[in-house]
Amino acid sequence: MLRKTKSTSTTLYTFFKPSSPKQTKTDKICDPCDPANALPKYQLEKKERIMKGPFCPILEVYPRSKFGNTLRSFNKSWYLSFDWLEYSPKLDRAFCFPCRMFVTSSGLNAGYTDLAFTQVGFKNWNNATSKFKMHQNTKNHSHNVKAHSDFLNGKSINIVLDDCKTLLISQKEKQRQNNRSIMRRLIDVTLCLAKSGKPFRGHHENMSSVSKGLFLDFIDVLKKYDNVLENHLEKGALNAKYLSNRIQNDLLTCINNVMKRTIQSKIKNRTVSIMADETSDVGHHEQMSVIIRYFDEEKCQPIEYFIGLQRLLSVTSEAIFNSLSIQISNLNIEWKSVIAVCFDGASAMSGKFNGVQAKVKELNPNISYVHCYGHCLNLVLVDCLGSKNRVIFDFFGCVQLIYSFIEGSPSRHAVLERIVQETNIKLKTLKSLSTTRWACRSESVSAIENNYNSLLQCLKEISETTTQPDVRVQANGIIYQMKSYNFIFALYVMKPLLAQIQIVSAKLQTSNLNLLSAVTIVQALKKSLISLRSDEDEYSRLYNKVLDVCNAYQIEIPNVKHRRVSNKIDNNHTQHFSLDKKSEMKTTVYYVVLDDLFNGLENRFSQETLNLINSISCMMQHKIESLDIDILTKKFDLHRDEFEGELRLIRAIPDFEGGTSNNTIHKWLEKLSTLGNFINVQKTLKLFTTIPVTTCSCERAFSKLSLVKTKLRSQMKQNRLDSLMMIFVEQELASQINPDDIIDEFKSMYPATRRLEL
Repeated sequence: MLRKTKSTSTTLYTFFKPSSPKQTKTDKICDPCDPANALPKYQLEKKERIMKGPFCPILEVYPRSKFGNTLRSFNKSWYLSFDWLEYSPKLDRAFCFPCRMFVTSSGLNAGYTDLAFTQVGFKNWNNATSKFKMHQNTKNHSHNVKAHSDFLNGKSINIVLDDCKTLLISQKEKQRQNNRSIMRRLIDVTLCLAKSGKPFRGHHENMSSVSKGLFLDFIDVLKKYDNVLENHLEKGALNAKYLSNRIQNDLLTCINNVMKRTIQSKIKNRTVSIMADETSDVGHHEQMSVIIRYFDEEKCQPIEYFIGLQRLLSVTSEAIFNSLSIQISNLNIEWKSVIAVCFDGASAMSGKFNGVQAKVKELNPNISYVHCYGHCLNLVLVDCLGSKNRVIFDFFGCVQLIYSFIEGSPSRHAVLERIVQETNIKLKTLKSLSTTRWACRSESVSAIENNYNSLLQCLKEISETTTQPDVRVQANGIIYQMKSYNFIFALYVMKPLLAQIQIVSAKLQTSNLNLLSAVTIVQALKKSLISLRSDEDEYSRLYNKVLDVCNAYQIEIPNVKHRRVSNKIDNNHTQHFSLDKKSEMKTTVYYVVLDDLFNGLENRFSQETLNLINSISCMMQHKIESLDIDILTKKFDLHRDEFEGELRLIRAIPDFEGGTSNNTIHKWLEKLSTLGNFINVQKTLKLFTTIPVTTCSCERAFSKLSLVKTKLRSQMKQNRLDSLMMIFVEQELASQINPDDIIDEFKSMYPATRRLEL
């Protein structure tokens, strides 16, 4: 467009380019008669269309110049063939607009500038077309045309800077996302090894090593099939590979922190129970495993989580309590939100005056202490098999001796395997007796009973073929014991008893068990012992089986020695006399074992939670009384009137069937959550099921501790051990965490020293 302005000397015209979305050019004042302000074709055409008046020069007729005998002038049609052409009416000369305006813009071929089209002007109309074509094909003209096009289509400096900044940000973001994808691969490798309890590092981790450890070997395998990881390892910075043992520790710590935060969010504002137990690891460090238990609303059942492994420098009650307080404070758990604690029977843990139990109750008197039911049952079994009953005592001594003799030598074990294969009997592995493994006695006795004939043949062959006199003596001694009447009697007496105890022990080790179900199955064991003691037919069948085995293996049955009552010290500790061996063994062995087991169950399972359990049992059977309501109201902080009203309504609803099993409580909780109006009853059952029964979860953590911290990994630091144990024990939770959360934790741990931008 063209705008007319006034001047003292000449008429000036202002040319400007209309605004575009990309840019706005500054107005330019030009003299159309000045060669420096000559117009290009497209602007001249606009000028011819717009300029109508006294100030518009006549451009339809161009001045003519004589060339030879012919008059020639500028031809308007040249504009159609050469869009870069411009004409000055004052000088009657043609110019190249791009070359004139951008001759020095690029600096390329500046020495080859055609002055005729930039400064002087072209007027040789006779050879104009050929000269125009020649100029149009020059490199200088091409560069200037490009500069002109870039100028018209270019952006302002602000937009250029913004585009550069946007490009830089996008490149950084792309690199950041690439770095995070690399970290996800490293996290997946870390989780895979940690969840399986495998060691990360090797003995030699240099590049020439064949076996550099599972972590680096895993990375080497992945990079063969993953271009992202391969580019990072091959082309990335040497100081940012992120494969060192320190990075492994950081990743493990980050995973541990994220998992604990997840647990913390699950138990926020909830009532929990605490379980703890100690053991020593292969490095002779005392380790305490801590488990929390809470009621999960979604799953409608109690859930247990391992929250950490704490090394104890001292096993005093004060040191244990302080370590336990540190563990739960890391999850923002206060003692006032704890409803129960479950420990073993050690005095440091269970002491009523100076134990951890007492220190916990000083902070919250409403906390209930539960002596682990699994430990109680094991202690009952250990106590009843003591030296009081010599027949049973000697029997278990022989069982342990058989295991040590056979399994202590690979050659002797090979003899037993060969004999079992020849007799087409499936070998049942011999088990060692242990005071801590709760089911070992039942398995040991069952293995002896199943392999009895094969064991005798094995011992006889070893005795005849051995060249070592002590081995021969031991084999003959074991044969003598195994072919004794007392051994056979104890074997068939203890096998059914231990089978029942093993079933109860396995039931007590389930994670979602509640106190009511635990007491119910213990009561069932008591009733079974009473029925065995009063059932003469059962004892007769057992004794006949003993006689059959003795006759089959030609074992002599000793006679009863008849004598008068004597006050002298001898091998008879009772004044009871029997007429036959059957009644003698029933009185001196069978009844003694049953009575010791029953009394042990009565004493060991009489805990402070017994009244609470009985009240819950009465409520579940719709037989609750006023005293039971008082106990439950005080324990669980209930509104008494509302609680009584809810119980009356529940008795009137047929869906709430009475019972004391774990399944019955679970059905009640599901129906109560559906109804939604029985707040007090629902709260009672939720809190009651939150109270733990055993510390079996701690024992299971110790089993995994023996797989993580082995002799080859005995120098592992405590932080790394705690993180590995957290992932190894809570494998399901570790599989559910978001890798991006781990990366963010890794980035924020040491933000100033991370070489990869995450």
